[in-house]
Amino acid sequence: MSGTSLQYSVLTQHQTEAVQIVDRYWHQLAAHGVLPKRADIDPGNIQDALEYAFLAEQLSGGHAKLRVAGGSISSVLGMEVAGMPLAVLVSPEDRADFTSHVACVFAEPVKLALTLTAPAAYGQPELQATLRLYPLLDHSGRARQMIGTFVTTGTIGRTPRRFAIEGVETTPVAQSSILPNAPIRRRGHLSLVISNG
Repeated sequence: MSGTSLQYSVLTQHQTEAVQIVDRYWHQLAAHGVLPKRADIDPGNIQDALEYAFLAEQLSGGHAKLRVAGGSISSVLGMEVAGMPLAVLVSPEDRADFTSHVACVFAEPVKLALTLTAPAAYGQPELQATLRLYPLLDHSGRARQMIGTFVTTGTIGRTPRRFAIEGVETTPVAQSSILPNAPIRRRGHLSLVISNG
């Protein structure tokens, strides 16, 4: 296996583990059938996933603003993203559908998984991505917050990249299978970008 292939394999495995860590953590917090609160999220419990994780809050309907974000979103956009709308990841043609799906995360509520594709262009190979969103309660007890993960497959190339929606999977929270508590590994330190706006 070449050095490039090995690096790609390690990165893919790390991303997969990061998604699993956040998924498991959310389910642990929801173990009693109640949505977790934003205040319950402890970054120390998902340190291995911070590069691919983010927190966002609802502005209205399906419009959400990124509050805390790891580097995976910044990498595809080529800029700092704290304080920016989550929909900035999506191509203008797909943003109406995107906000409609995100609105369901807050309103139903549901867990949402989107399969995304950024088409090939000059200096930009085709890029695949997966965006997962999990609802959280705010301080008033309303589902107006979310935690999520964003991972890509392929070479980013020139930025910014914008994605089209290729697939949508929603899971009603009331029908979700809650996983039993399991130990969460803690190691490493990754920085977060924080918006206080």
